[in-house]
Amino acid sequence: EKGQEGEYDAEAHKERIFGNHVKEYMEMLQEEDPTKYEAHFSKFIAEGIDADKMEDMYTEAHEKIRSDPTGEPAEKKAITYERDDDTVKASDGTEHVRSNKITLTQRKEKVAAKIAAAQAKMMEE
Repeated sequence: EKGQEGEYDAEAHKERIFGNHVKEYMEMLQEEDPTKYEAHFSKFIAEGIDADKMEDMYTEAHEKIRSDPTGEPAEKKAITYERDDDTVKASDGTEHVRSNKITLTQRKEKVAAKIAAAQAKMMEE
């Protein structure tokens, strides 16, 4: 009921930590839609991890964390970015289009120009 103090369920918490919900989803997908299962869990399949090995995988991960909790910093990618107006070019060859920020006055001028263009078009008709 509303307003009542919630009770802590350690077993449910343990099941979430050890990926039981993912295991159940894997089993359900494997039975009902094998192609979707292969698409969703392709990395797990490549590593040889199926639904039955899920808890072992998480147990092993927790043991590794306990043995060395400091962790290793991720290697930084040596990618540099160069901006040319609206395009951002990366050193790895990718290109992205990014809009430049405009000031409030520029935005108002842009809107006024659009309104004037629309009015001029309507006057022609």
